[in-house]
This record gives sequence, structure tokens and C-alpha cells, in this order.
Amino acid sequence: MQIHHTFEPDAWHATVPTYVVSYLFPVLILIYEIYRVGYWVFQNGMYFGTFSQAGFEFTLMLGIFALQVVVNVLFLLFVWSIHHPDFEHRLKHIALGLACSAAVLAFDYFGLQGTA
Repeated sequence: MQIHHTFEPDAWHATVPTYVVSYLFPVLILIYEIYRVGYWVFQNGMYFGTFSQAGFEFTLMLGIFALQVVVNVLFLLFVWSIHHPDFEHRLKHIALGLACSAAVLAFDYFGLQGTA
């Protein structure tokens, strides 16, 4: 038995904005977190005791998360206002993107800053 997946270019082009809006911010937050931790390890070694006093970086990541929430809400309001038939699919991806960003922030806050 062979499963055949059809390629629907209309559906693909309709979902690309959803993927960009959903996953751009989590990728940016993750890249910044990797840079931040890597820079810390390069400067201070594996001692994270004073990581919470590192500066404004966590606040910056919270600001990016807040911007993500605003952009996602505006995007969902736009999609809802034009009565797009794929609204539930987009809503799931938006929620997953927010969960990914929250997971990175939770790792930073509870995993790294909580060691002090």
C-alpha cells in the first residue's frame, strides 16, 4: 500500500506566513539564548552563580516575547477577519510558537538564573 501526498501550492503559499509568524520569534530567542550562554561560558566558565546579574539580556528576551504575542494576536485577528477556512491550523501553529518561546525563557529563568 502506497501513501501518496499531493502537493497543493495554494495551501503551501497560504501557510508560509503562518510559519514565519509562528516560528521566527522562537528561533530568534533561541539563537540569542545560545549566543548569551556561549558568551557567558567563554567569559566566566561554567559557573552560572551570578548569571542573573548579567544585565539587560533577559529583559530584552522578554520584550521580544511580548512583541511576538502582539504580532501573533494581530495576525490571528487579520486571519479571523477575512474568515480564512484554515484558522484552526494557524491557531495551533501560533500556540506552538508561543510555547517554544516560553520554553526557552523558562529554561533561562529556572535553569540558569535559578542557580544563584
